[in-house]
Amino acid sequence: MKKFMLLPIAAMAAACDKTPPDVSMSKELFEYKVAQIENQIDEMPDWYTDIPKEEDAVYAVGTSATPDLQLSVDIAVLSAKTTLADRVDSRIRSQLKLFKTKVGVTDYDATVQNNFEQVTRNLIADADVAGYSVKEQKIVQHGTQYRAYVLLEYKNATANAVIKTRISQNEYLLEKLRETRAFKELDDNVAAQKADELAEAKTLVDAINGVNKGDPRQTYGIPDPEVN
Repeated sequence: MKKFMLLPIAAMAAACDKTPPDVSMSKELFEYKVAQIENQIDEMPDWYTDIPKEEDAVYAVGTSATPDLQLSVDIAVLSAKTTLADRVDSRIRSQLKLFKTKVGVTDYDATVQNNFEQVTRNLIADADVAGYSVKEQKIVQHGTQYRAYVLLEYKNATANAVIKTRISQNEYLLEKLRETRAFKELDDNVAAQKADELAEAKTLVDAINGVNKGDPRQTYGIPDPEVN
């Protein structure tokens, strides 16, 4: 049984009624609308009603229904990005606070502290969800409508890459912090993320092109013209 905060089904069915307010809904129509809503709830993916919670990433979901499949997906992603933006903001703040503690910024002179605070303010002000990925996606067709569900993921490593980039753009701060253990850990984290992304990309390319080195026609299921 899916746990989902919804209006009572009866109220939702009544709200979906398109008949004039002075015309009573027939029992058959009412039961039909209730069944429709129950089906929609059953079709919702588990990750939509029970959003993942992990320490190394933040998530957000979105949904939309239109007669155009791609438009449904685009609107669902846009909806999820709106929610994700707040969570990314909080995660970047958290990662910055962790880095500041590890590097011991308060032990440095006022110039270093002021530069770090400036980087922090600019980073928070300009924070966006660039770097997110679509973790899960589901499309359900209802008549002429396509219902899209999406789950977006934003990894801590992405936030760390943003933090490293901003610190590196501040030459004074970079000169003071680049040899610290905290900055090296940050650098290693970003490098590991890039390596993972390259590995995932290679896997995807191999899956598309086929990893066997035989006749490429076999990869794409094209029959050999010489075989009768």
